[in-house]
Amino acid sequence: MPVYLWVLEFLLILCGFIPPNFFDLLFYIMYALLFVISVLAVGIYTSRNHGQSLGYGAMGLKLVQQNKKEASALHLILRQALGLGIPIMVLGYFFQIIGMVVWMLVNALVVIITPNQQSIFDLVFKLKTVREPELPGEAVQPAARPVRPERPVSSVSPIDLHIRSNYSDDATCDVEELFKLAKKANLEVISITDHNCARANAAAVRFAGMYGIQYIPGVEIDAQYRGIRVRILGYYIDWTDEIFDWIERESLRREKEASMERVRKFEEFSGISIDVNSIINSSRFQTITARDITNMVFNNKVVRQMSFVKKYIDETENIRQAKRRFQKEIFGKNGPCYVTVKYPEAKEMIEAIHNAGGIAILASWHMDSVSKPVIEEMMSLGLDGIECFSPDLQDTTITLLLKIAQSRKAFVTAGSDFHGTTKPRKKLGVTNCPEKAIPLVRIITKAAAS
Repeated sequence: MPVYLWVLEFLLILCGFIPPNFFDLLFYIMYALLFVISVLAVGIYTSRNHGQSLGYGAMGLKLVQQNKKEASALHLILRQALGLGIPIMVLGYFFQIIGMVVWMLVNALVVIITPNQQSIFDLVFKLKTVREPELPGEAVQPAARPVRPERPVSSVSPIDLHIRSNYSDDATCDVEELFKLAKKANLEVISITDHNCARANAAAVRFAGMYGIQYIPGVEIDAQYRGIRVRILGYYIDWTDEIFDWIERESLRREKEASMERVRKFEEFSGISIDVNSIINSSRFQTITARDITNMVFNNKVVRQMSFVKKYIDETENIRQAKRRFQKEIFGKNGPCYVTVKYPEAKEMIEAIHNAGGIAILASWHMDSVSKPVIEEMMSLGLDGIECFSPDLQDTTITLLLKIAQSRKAFVTAGSDFHGTTKPRKKLGVTNCPEKAIPLVRIITKAAAS
């Protein structure tokens, strides 16, 4: 900006708009501006944006430490000041343009010959430039979901059709507690959609009247389509239908078999013997999840010092991040302890919901990674709608799902996927549904009011 102002000033003097005797004064003003911007402002901006200057942000680049952890603000500010701002100004003052060009050429030569294209002061402060997908944890995470900025907390929607109670294995609130929270949040319509379990509905229909909240009986069922794991939401179901007992029994059987296979693979991989009974006895559903084994590993001081565990602690900022990376890389897809589970076919589960008098909706779970053609194919199986609004969805995915739903005149739903204390960042009623889209979601709730 100072350079542009300098050029503008020169043109104004040439055109006679500014007297020539102002040239020296304006020169020093421009020089001061150049100092403030190149030495201070750019460095501060880069530090406040976690290693991204305006140019780096436009190119998807970022300055990080050599271990790919976030660079400190002080190093980013000093890198800009000592590596560019001050040398350019000092050399420019004493040696004019030649001094500035020589410094930039030397810096460019260092960038070319270093393996990570580091400048002189990148080497001094142990910094390097990476593309955003190479941020901590990303480069070593196979099949990781795309990283996106965390959204600010959205406003509470009056309709939340994706809530879990403690009938699910990973949620904490009982049914009445959910209604108390919903009442406090001024929700109008809710649905409890437990994981492969419809039991909560019996109590929920009673509490709905007590708390003056419209309730839609619901469930969320695991399924697969073309080998892709998906989830189908069922609304207005007859929860007493025997099909839901079968779905729950099959889910428990499936998870227990997967638990034993998960334990076997981990013991072979790590050489550690797992106390199966102690974990199962502490589990409400007598299953052993990847999270259970991860917690066991990180809670054991001896095991934590083993190299295959310790590296996650050393490479991350805190234990929570270390556990998350460990679980994803060891038990996630392509990991050494990944367990392939066969789920019911999506078409069968859609038909089961319909046979129980319900409406079948494609859940938003993992839809960021499912292509448009596959979603279109699943809709052709008989799905009645799509969960288009969820805190987990990227904005581009929301747009895609809305277009598909509207082109098929399908129902549009919204849900928070509230779990209670196990997922504290998910808030009841926070569905990411904008106010102007609430009438779309309200269409499916009309029957709840009748």
